[in-house]
Amino acid sequence: MENTTREQTKLWNKYYILVVLLNTLNAFSFYMVVTILSKYLVNIGISIATAGVIVGLFSITSLCCRPFSGLLADRLSNVTLLKWSNIFMGVGLLGFAFVTSEPLIVFFRIINGIGFAFSGTCQIALASKYIPQNRMGEGIGYLGLGMVIGSAVAPGIGVAVSEHLEMQATFLMAAALTAVAFGILFIFHEPKKKEKLKKKISFGDILAVEALPFTSVAGSFSFINGIISSYLVLYADELGISGVSVYFTVCAIVLFVVRPFSGKLMDKKGIRVTVLPGLAVTACSMFILGRSTSLVLILITGILRSLGQGAAQPSLQAGCINRVGTDRSGVATSTYYLGGDIFQGIGPMIGGAIIGAVAGAAGFRVLFDISGILMICALVFFAFVTRKEK
Repeated sequence: MENTTREQTKLWNKYYILVVLLNTLNAFSFYMVVTILSKYLVNIGISIATAGVIVGLFSITSLCCRPFSGLLADRLSNVTLLKWSNIFMGVGLLGFAFVTSEPLIVFFRIINGIGFAFSGTCQIALASKYIPQNRMGEGIGYLGLGMVIGSAVAPGIGVAVSEHLEMQATFLMAAALTAVAFGILFIFHEPKKKEKLKKKISFGDILAVEALPFTSVAGSFSFINGIISSYLVLYADELGISGVSVYFTVCAIVLFVVRPFSGKLMDKKGIRVTVLPGLAVTACSMFILGRSTSLVLILITGILRSLGQGAAQPSLQAGCINRVGTDRSGVATSTYYLGGDIFQGIGPMIGGAIIGAVAGAAGFRVLFDISGILMICALVFFAFVTRKEK
């Protein structure tokens, strides 16, 4: 490794660019498969209910691995951990391509999930070493664009490959991307830790308590993401609105544009300047969504939600690292992601209960209103905990 973060003034240095490339490759590998996995499992004779459980194992595995990924990222070589994470992801994807036994499919899904969980944490921890301290928000903002691009483009590629060739070809292509990422990691020369590896593990090595206020606010965005991804299409069907899938493309485009600028703004003006308006705009989008009667209005709410989320989320993630310190960037990142994993899982569960209790479009309206109220509560909470921030 060359100069560390504190010695650098240039954001777009060689190693930061490589970490961005790694993030993009892993994002494409993930999103190419996510859209076809359930269908593939049903095609090979697995029941729909079991297929849902297998797909959900990814999130459960990720949630269980988050605390340990942060601990290891701070104590071991991030480059070595990323090599192993790409091996795990690649092996999991190859397993999907060549195995039809249900127990083995479950095994490979867990392996894939472990690899992806460590990948996200270690990429941020590694990138933070090459991002200048005074440009952390901007650097985190750009780093997340790989996931944004992947979520917008890769599902279409995965579906196209599966239709023109076969589903196994999609898994093989996704595995090939992890192999490319694995090869890129050999360009890095990360030195061994100067301090001896601590044997004793403290609570602070697993969970960054000082980052929890930021994590809980970021979790409110994850809660809404879980609601939108699970119930927007059903809501549109209830209203008789077609073509709602374009909503996700519009959101990805807005996020792509907003994230880098919000990071720069946070670095210059402070975290409250981006997070508080972001929460307010997102709350408004949810209240409007519950009263939308046309595709155009739904798309407008998507633009508003993405503006708010794109402004706030990179700032919250960078804020976690700044508050905890780059020496503990691994646990700061895993704590941030842990909140997202929990809230994104809770959202659909609460949503299902509300929609089941209140029939028709009214149930969705109640759900979206509750989401908006949650964002307002997060706004008030964040304004309070950061009231002394410059």
